[in-house]
Amino acid sequence: MSEDDVVEAVERAFERLSRDFAGWPDPRPDRRPDDSEYSRVTNAARYRLVGARAEAWAAALEELGLATLESRVDWTEPPRTDFRRSFMIVPEAAGALPVVVARDRLGDCDDAGLMLGAGRPTVQIAFIPDCGCDACDSGSQDLIDVVDQYFHAIVTGRYRRLSKGDQVITVVEESRSSSNIDWRRADAVLARPRGWAEITGTTWLPSKADTPRKP
Repeated sequence: MSEDDVVEAVERAFERLSRDFAGWPDPRPDRRPDDSEYSRVTNAARYRLVGARAEAWAAALEELGLATLESRVDWTEPPRTDFRRSFMIVPEAAGALPVVVARDRLGDCDDAGLMLGAGRPTVQIAFIPDCGCDACDSGSQDLIDVVDQYFHAIVTGRYRRLSKGDQVITVVEESRSSSNIDWRRADAVLARPRGWAEITGTTWLPSKADTPRKP
C-alpha cells in the first residue's frame, strides 16, 4: 500500500461525505479586509466542509485497514472549548501516532469548528480555521490543504511536536513553526531534542516486506 492509495481513498470518502456542502473561493486574495470583517462570522456552517475532510481521512484509514476508531479521548489538558463530538483514529502500526478529530461550535453552528489532536493522552495541535472571522477567511481549499498536511505528515511519520514549558516547535510536512523560541535555537533542538517532550510516531503504512505478494 502506498501514500497514493491513501490519498485516493480519502478523495473517494470526501466525495461522499461532502455532498451536502459547497466550497468557496478566497474572498479577498489581496488580503485587505475591512475593519468590520474582523468581528463578523458570515455563514459559519460552510466550515463544516473542512470537518468533512478530516472525517474523510478517518473513513479512508479505517476502510484501508490502517486504523480503528475509538470514541474515548483522554486529553493532556482540559479542552478550551466544549466539543460537540470527538473520536480517536488509532493506527494499527506499532509506534504510529494516533489522531483525534473533534468538532466544536463556530459562530452560530455547533459543529463548524475543527480541532485536531495527537497522541495518547491527546494534545490539541490545530484549530481549523484558527479564526473564523470574515477578515481571516482564505477560502475552503486553503483550509482543506491544512487538514491534508497534518494528516499526511502524521500518517507518514513526518510530524513532530516538541515542547518545553511555553516553547513549542512543530514540523508539518516541509513547514515548521515555533512559539517563544527563535529559529536558530529551534534548529538545534530539532537536531538534538534532549530535555524536550516530543510527540511523533512511525509511519502508518506497511513496509514493502509486510505487503503480500500477488500470486
